[in-house]
Amino acid sequence: MSVITPLCIKHYPDVVLDVVLASVAKHVLDDSPMATPRLTHTDSRAENPPNAPINPCHPGATINELNVSPSASLTARLDESVSGLTIATKPLTDLSSAEPCQTTMTRASTTYIQSQLSSITTAVELARQSGKPLTSEALLSMIASKFTLALTAKSSFEGTVMHKLDGLYDQGAMTQQIAQEVLKLQKQMKDRLILIQSKTEAILTQQLELTEYPIPRLFIVLPEEPAKYDPGNWFRTKFRLHFICECGKHTEANNSKEPHHLHLAKHGGYLIREPTELFKKYGPFLLLMLELIKFGTSIAGHVVPTLASLKVVELADSVQQSIESVTAKIDYSLECIDNQLSKVQASSPGDFISTEPRAAMTQQDLTDFLSDVEGLEGVELRQLGSFLKTSEDENLLGNLYRMATSDGHVKWVCHDHYRASYQEKYTQKLRDVVKLAEGELYEQLGRVEIVLTSKFAAAEFYNALSKAKGVLELIMDLSWDCTRSDLDELEDALKTSRVSVLRLDLRRFRISLGNRLLSTSAQYEALFRLRELPTVKITHIILPKEFIKFLSVQPKTSSHLCKLSFELSPGSIGGKEFERLAEALKTNSTLTTLDLQHNSIGDNGAQALSEALKVNSTLTTLDLQHNSIEDNGAQALSEALKTNSTLTTLDLRSNSIWFKGFLPFSEGLKTNSTLTTLDLRDNLIGDNVAQALSEALKTNSTLTTLDLQHNSIGPDGAQALSEALKINSTLTTLNLRSNSIWFKGFLTFSEGLKTNSTLTTLDLRGNLIGDNVARALSEALKTNSTLTTLDLQHNSIGPDGAQALSEALKTNSTLATLDLQHNSIGPDGAQALSKALKTNSTLTTLNLYYNGIGDYGARALSEALKTNSTLTTLALWRNSIGPDGAQALSEALKTNSTLTTLNLMRNPIKDNGAQALSEALKTNSTLTTLDLSNNSIAPDGAQALSEALKTNSTLTVLNLSNNSLGPDGAQALSKALKTNPTLTTLDLSNNSIGPDGAQVLSEALETNSTLTTLNLYYNGIGDDGARALSEALKTNSTLTTLDLWRNSIGPDGAQALSEALKTNSTLTTLNLMRNSIKDNGTQALSEALKTNSILTILYLSNNSIGPAGAQALVETLKTNSTLTTLDLQHNSIGPDGTRLLSEAIKRNSVVR
Repeated sequence: MSVITPLCIKHYPDVVLDVVLASVAKHVLDDSPMATPRLTHTDSRAENPPNAPINPCHPGATINELNVSPSASLTARLDESVSGLTIATKPLTDLSSAEPCQTTMTRASTTYIQSQLSSITTAVELARQSGKPLTSEALLSMIASKFTLALTAKSSFEGTVMHKLDGLYDQGAMTQQIAQEVLKLQKQMKDRLILIQSKTEAILTQQLELTEYPIPRLFIVLPEEPAKYDPGNWFRTKFRLHFICECGKHTEANNSKEPHHLHLAKHGGYLIREPTELFKKYGPFLLLMLELIKFGTSIAGHVVPTLASLKVVELADSVQQSIESVTAKIDYSLECIDNQLSKVQASSPGDFISTEPRAAMTQQDLTDFLSDVEGLEGVELRQLGSFLKTSEDENLLGNLYRMATSDGHVKWVCHDHYRASYQEKYTQKLRDVVKLAEGELYEQLGRVEIVLTSKFAAAEFYNALSKAKGVLELIMDLSWDCTRSDLDELEDALKTSRVSVLRLDLRRFRISLGNRLLSTSAQYEALFRLRELPTVKITHIILPKEFIKFLSVQPKTSSHLCKLSFELSPGSIGGKEFERLAEALKTNSTLTTLDLQHNSIGDNGAQALSEALKVNSTLTTLDLQHNSIEDNGAQALSEALKTNSTLTTLDLRSNSIWFKGFLPFSEGLKTNSTLTTLDLRDNLIGDNVAQALSEALKTNSTLTTLDLQHNSIGPDGAQALSEALKINSTLTTLNLRSNSIWFKGFLTFSEGLKTNSTLTTLDLRGNLIGDNVARALSEALKTNSTLTTLDLQHNSIGPDGAQALSEALKTNSTLATLDLQHNSIGPDGAQALSKALKTNSTLTTLNLYYNGIGDYGARALSEALKTNSTLTTLALWRNSIGPDGAQALSEALKTNSTLTTLNLMRNPIKDNGAQALSEALKTNSTLTTLDLSNNSIAPDGAQALSEALKTNSTLTVLNLSNNSLGPDGAQALSKALKTNPTLTTLDLSNNSIGPDGAQVLSEALETNSTLTTLNLYYNGIGDDGARALSEALKTNSTLTTLDLWRNSIGPDGAQALSEALKTNSTLTTLNLMRNSIKDNGTQALSEALKTNSILTILYLSNNSIGPAGAQALVETLKTNSTLTTLDLQHNSIGPDGTRLLSEAIKRNSVVR
């Protein structure tokens, strides 16, 4: 389809002024037959011949006739092109339901210019027909008015076009010149659109695999609120990142009525930490995405309607924004990209000396700017998270779901389009099966993590997996003595699924006797067949040590591209087995992870592995912790590091390597170009080795994580590391926990932090850091722009140190987690931190456990919480906070809108404090976890909390353990449980609720539909309480974990519980430790377990169980296929009972 260019106003010397329309495919040439000389001069006084040229700027000159009748063929092409520019005028409710614009290379700006020029042509013709032809002044005035109006409404490139035309008008240029300039600029505009369109198409049609796609890849950045652009202060604006739903033909179902057009995700967006850095890194990509959303397109099955054709846009569920507002925000972001295109930037942010925004860019400038724009992949997408302000438990998915197309490629789509692609009934069945197996279904990621403990459980899961097409990544442990036939069943299930990444734990796999008689390659054929599955692109399998000889088997070439890798975790390994392993590594091409921890391989083993690593080309992870490796072994490994090109992770913790061994090891790091993670904790490093490692860090360009904790590193070693940090550009995580660096060492170390631009996580726990060191670190934090996590727990920081750190927090823009637990900052330190929290906009987690801040400190922090908008987790346990402090925190919670976790464990807030917090819970809508254990709360406090829970709709976890609630407190809480819609975990352990408390709780459980975990440890509920709870379990359909440890439950209580287990369909964990159920109780439970197919974990230790009870359990294990954990410690089952149970467990394929 052609794209219309503006009217070409052509002046033919000595003949005529002709106005024609031209298509992109073929501009009208000067000698075109369409250039018919039909223009005549109407001034009868003129003596010029009929064919004399006319000066259109001469006063009085008129345009009498205009050729607007192009040839039929051109008219047909014109009609076709114009039809492609049509945008439906049907009112639209949101971006996802918009009618698509069918043009392939147009933008609203192009259409606008064309329409203005067309209206001028029409006006000239109408004037001619009326007998009152326009004068040249009138024509120029009309052109000027049309485009001057446009200038006030346009910006960027379009604005530049209008500005240049105005310049021509000001100079009194002839219409011919104006027309030529319009044509020239329109061609530039078309070339620019073609370039942008081609880049956009490359991004939208990019096909990515699952591992390259950890989060959504299409996004734009918008200011929180529309504002007038200020080039000197734009970087102070708050921006949010919004993801884009990638729906299209791949999400269309036969019966789906949902429109399938790319649109902004219904999500509030993510706050951006450093807008200038984000625009600098992603500017070209953002330019394409912003114009895509604003102007629309239709490319390769992806459709985006123009923003102007919509009515509203939803940037969050049920929160609509006008098109004018969203357009203004997009324009603002585009202005920011202009700002980032400056050639010269002054030292202060936002102060630009000279700029060359995209509006003034030449075609070559634009080509250069967009030259590196490609679709974002794994590393770039993971880096995106570092620019965003998110809490620890917040995912970076923007309410989008990961799905696979029919050809196996990955897309991120909104929930509506996700549901349109997969049948809900099959997805719900998968949810149920995974929950039953205590697995995890991460529906947005399309990932399942599950441990299957029997053939029965596996069969149920395979059936659900094959029907629910939403599983893309499967992490599965076949945790029974499975065999080849079990792998065959797995293979059949995967054939009909869309699993792209398979991680399979087969450590309990057993080769049957019949298979052992086959050749080595035939024995393992089932493993190799897994990579022949058409949808699976990555297969990783964990093998037992019996598979060492398997490593020598070379797999056949796969019929399709599939990355097959293995991990060996042999546990204890003998000498001959180790020799076979080391030899196999030299030729093996599939093993990627080798775990040899706790094997005492010593220097000889390390030397053998070193020889293998010199030629091995697949191993990426090697764990050699606790292996008695000394200097010679380390020296051998260092030689391997010089040539090995695949190893990325090496764990040498807890060996006995000294300076002599680490010196050559450091030399190996200087040239190694693959190792990213090195764990050297608990060795004998000291200052000399630290200095050697520092020299290596100055040139090494790959290491990102270095663990040096507990290594006797002193000031000199710290100084050496500081010098390395000044020039190293890759290290992101450094652990220096429990060393002896002292003040002098930290003073120089802090200097390194001031200029380092890569370190994000620093662990300095247990280093005797005092106020002076805290001051030095504070100075570093004022200029450091990368550190996000700083761990200073278990040091000696006091109020002055906290004051210094607080000053840094006022200006630091990256630190998200600060751990100060077990210091001595006191009330004054808390006061200082509170002042910082009032202005800080990045910190999300603050741990002040055991700092003695008291009520005064709690009040200060509460004031900060009233205005702070980023902190999500605050730990204040064991801080001597009483009722007054709790009251202050309560006031803060009434207005705070970000805190999700508050830990007040082991503080004496008492009933008054609980009552105050309860008032806040009635209105607070963000807190999800509240820990009030060990707080001297009595029934009155429980009553207040109960009233709050009746209306609160966000709290999911409430810990009230080790208080004094008693039966009355339990009764109050049970009333709340009957109506509360969100609480999932309730801990009432050690509260003396007794049988009566258990009775009222059981009544609540009969109707409650959200609680999944109930802890009643050490409450003296006895048999009566157990009977009451048993009645509730017969009807309750949500509780999965019940803890009745140490509750004086005897055989009668166990009998009641057994009756409940016969019908209950949700309880998976039952803890009866330290009761007195004896043999009779055990026999009763055993009968229930013969039919129960849900319970997987049963704790019966310390229950006075004898041989008769053991015998009953033996009979149960013959038929039960779901129990995976049975704890019988500290009973009296005797030798015969032990023997019988051992034999039963061997026959049972599940219990461990």
